[in-house]
Amino acid sequence: MNLGKRFLICKEELGNNSQKGECLYDVCPDPSAYAMVRPVFLIRDPIRVFDSWKNVGWTDAQSLIDCYTNMFCMLDRAPSHAVSCLIYERLIQEPQTEVKRICARWGVPFSETMLNFQHSFGSSFIFSTDRERLKYCEEKPLSLFTTVEGNSSVEPEVPYHGLLSKNEKENIEEHVGLLYLRCWQDDVLRLRAILAEKIWIGFDLDDTLHEFRRSSGTATDKVLEEISERYGTPILALKGEYSRVLKAKTANAFSDGKTSFDYRRERFTSVLAHFSLPQDDQFMVELLESYEATLMTSLELKCGALDLLSTMKDMGKKIVVITEGPQDAQERTVQGLGIEGYVDFLATTNYFGVVKTAGLFPRVLEHLGVSSGDMAYIGDNEQRDMKPALAEGIFSIHLAEMKHVSLNTIPPQINTLRKLQYILSDDRRS
Repeated sequence: MNLGKRFLICKEELGNNSQKGECLYDVCPDPSAYAMVRPVFLIRDPIRVFDSWKNVGWTDAQSLIDCYTNMFCMLDRAPSHAVSCLIYERLIQEPQTEVKRICARWGVPFSETMLNFQHSFGSSFIFSTDRERLKYCEEKPLSLFTTVEGNSSVEPEVPYHGLLSKNEKENIEEHVGLLYLRCWQDDVLRLRAILAEKIWIGFDLDDTLHEFRRSSGTATDKVLEEISERYGTPILALKGEYSRVLKAKTANAFSDGKTSFDYRRERFTSVLAHFSLPQDDQFMVELLESYEATLMTSLELKCGALDLLSTMKDMGKKIVVITEGPQDAQERTVQGLGIEGYVDFLATTNYFGVVKTAGLFPRVLEHLGVSSGDMAYIGDNEQRDMKPALAEGIFSIHLAEMKHVSLNTIPPQINTLRKLQYILSDDRRS
């Protein structure tokens, strides 16, 4: 640098194996070191970090928890004026703003060239041994550098692999989720204040409060396997045809008033007819019973869903579920998930006879006798949840499990319901 400043960017100060002591290294053991080096800690949502870890074969969640706990211990120990946090999710959203902030922190002039990587990857690396240089520059283990090598600027959409189980998400959020949200403190307080004013909190049901795709997929597979076993039709062919039928038969989002068993019977009948298979009434009854039984035993709430509902009821909120689907099936789902005691009203496209994108939200507001300003809404689908709810003036939060956390956007974006529970909770640790 022209100003004579020296910079060191450390990618792996903390490793991925607690048993080797990689996660507990004290980067700045002497408090005076903070003032001298003015460190900036790059912090990313631990859910996304562990997803990346698992993608390259690092599967020890406790090591990740140790890393974050250690990192925040170092942050807590440092004088507030001597350390800075750079949130990864903010960096990819507004790279120029964040890089300018860090430049000001270090007392160096910002340049647009800082947002583009011109040097060949690894050309400025410093290695302790030739073996280390060989490992990281030539062997490149586990595809660790695929993203940075393939881009010359900040990449905003690094893909999510979807590798975490519900229990892994719960474990990570329980131990370090609040620590991560501390980095969003201003936005947490703003969202908490907004939600505190709402009388009603609305939720989508399928794939927002519970794992609908997983449970319905399990039930569908069970039915198609039974058809394949009985008639010898290849299972892949059955799945392909069922997908086509499902798309065609659910285009009206169940707004025509039929029961769930009517819809399922239509779909199964269409699949059988496509392959010219016998229309046996008793077998159809068996298929319908099998689907229902498998579906109900496969129901699973999303990470943090139950505690979020409980927190909202403790705050005196009324809860409405606004969802597409047959009324009878959604009632059984709410009961099967064990959340009927939290739900004050269940609004379905089937009950109101209108889909979300064509007026369900204003119909629900009218039925409840409230204005849009009295409600907040949480859903997973941008087109069928966020857009129509926002269009009615309802404050909305997008549960986007495949995307990054973004608490400062419209709508705010979270990737677990546990995060929303933490945002709502007036907890000193947050």
